[in-house]
Amino acid sequence: MEHTTYIYMLLFGGLLLLSRLLESISEKIKLPGMLLILIMGMLLPDFLGNHQSYLSNEQAESIASLGLAIILFYGGLTTRWTSMRRVIWSGLRMATLGCLITAGSATALIYGLSRLNLDYQFIPALTNGSGTQFSADLPLALFIGAMLCSTDATAVLALLRPIASKIPGPLLNLIECESGFNDPVAVILAGVALALAKGQLESPLLLLRDVGLEFAVGAAVGWAGALLGTYILAREHYLEPNAGSEVICLALLMLSCATAFLCGGSPLLCAYVMGCVIGNSNEIDCIIVSEFTIINRASELILLICLGLVVFPQEIWPLKWYALVVFLITMVSRLLMTFITLYRSPFQAPEKTFSAFAGLRGAVPIAIALQAAASGVPWGTLMPAFALAVVLYGLIFQGYFLPAATDLLANALKPQADLSLNEQSS
Repeated sequence: MEHTTYIYMLLFGGLLLLSRLLESISEKIKLPGMLLILIMGMLLPDFLGNHQSYLSNEQAESIASLGLAIILFYGGLTTRWTSMRRVIWSGLRMATLGCLITAGSATALIYGLSRLNLDYQFIPALTNGSGTQFSADLPLALFIGAMLCSTDATAVLALLRPIASKIPGPLLNLIECESGFNDPVAVILAGVALALAKGQLESPLLLLRDVGLEFAVGAAVGWAGALLGTYILAREHYLEPNAGSEVICLALLMLSCATAFLCGGSPLLCAYVMGCVIGNSNEIDCIIVSEFTIINRASELILLICLGLVVFPQEIWPLKWYALVVFLITMVSRLLMTFITLYRSPFQAPEKTFSAFAGLRGAVPIAIALQAAASGVPWGTLMPAFALAVVLYGLIFQGYFLPAATDLLANALKPQADLSLNEQSS
């Protein structure tokens, strides 16, 4: 092995160990573990006296593609139709129509403010470390809206787990359901924005045809891979602990995603469909989910570490005000989306507001940003630092105040619960 290989082994092994230890520390200081991991990855090169990135954008994007496929597969694997039955339609509306509303409204606001900014300097400019300013044209505004329209179930549930007893069960299921379904929509929208920036979209009809074909092929390959996986995993010795079921899942996932890509389909949609079918099969035991959790968690940590290693703190600083404005825009867009998609649903106004506030961003925007950096578009190299800045704002503000928001939710719902109990007793 080359010397560089051992350096990477030392680097990622040490960071994985530290990131797991930091998660335990985060629970005591009431800050999200993701925040500490990202800060650790950013500060490591300066701490070691190396002012160059350990990973190129292309290397980070390759790692991110595999990590994102694993995360989407696990999201489908843990989506239980039986427990989600009461909220499935509300969750689907939030994940599909809601994702489009969030991305569309954020795109319109970012693009509109950017046009006004040309004459009035209405908002801070999108500026890189060398002082070059970028105007948010339509492809860039669409990419930012798409990158930030999805939510991370792992990040949200990790923060809500200690206080889950204060949150109604259907609301928790809704948040998890939406987070599991909205990732593929965000990935597809971001891909459209990148193709638009490269001038590869000739007509809307061709776009619809290509996206439809990509969806169909990806879903078909994912379904076929899931049927094969169910057939193999249904054997008795794979249903026992430590029988290697997670290895079978990982191997079939890589084979299916590669096949979908080579056939012109979406490998990420393939991963999600495959996870949904396997996870909801009556022949598969839940032990497979628990064993694959380790692989999923490692993938999320590696994605966070990759972003920390390709972004330096001095690259984030020029973007701080623009990222704050975009963060606020996405929060307003998400609040609007939540009340539109949950109209006439059984959820009350406090629950809708809490669902909007609980939409944390995590690993998926990071992976999408790394894809933009490796795509060759003029503003692509800015996206990892920009995505990291917005994710940091969310982890600081949403992550820190989420327990307080849970207390407010419980207090808002308590009078209504007491009223319903009084009506039943009378």
